[in-house]
Amino acid sequence: MRAIIAALDEVNRWVSADIPRAATTLAPETGIPSPILEVALRRQSFGISPLGEQVIAEQQRVADVFHGLGLLPRAIRVADAVRSVAA
Repeated sequence: MRAIIAALDEVNRWVSADIPRAATTLAPETGIPSPILEVALRRQSFGISPLGEQVIAEQQRVADVFHGLGLLPRAIRVADAVRSVAA
C-alpha cells in the first residue's frame, strides 16, 4: 500500500508542476480535450491524505446526485468503500 501511495504522490507532484503537459498527456486517454482538462486540473488541489469525515460526506453528496441523475444504477454508501490504512 505504501508503494501505491508513493506512486500517487509522485504523479500528483508531476501534474501540479506541469499542468499543461499533464492535460496534453491525459487528453487522449480520457477523451476530454486538453484545454478542458487544463482548466479542471488548475481547479484541483493535489496531495495524498487520509479521507476524513468531511471528504466522505462531500463524496456521498456527489454520489447521491449522480444516482438521482441516473448516472449510477443504484444508490451507494461511500463510507463502505473507504479503507483505513495505517501510516
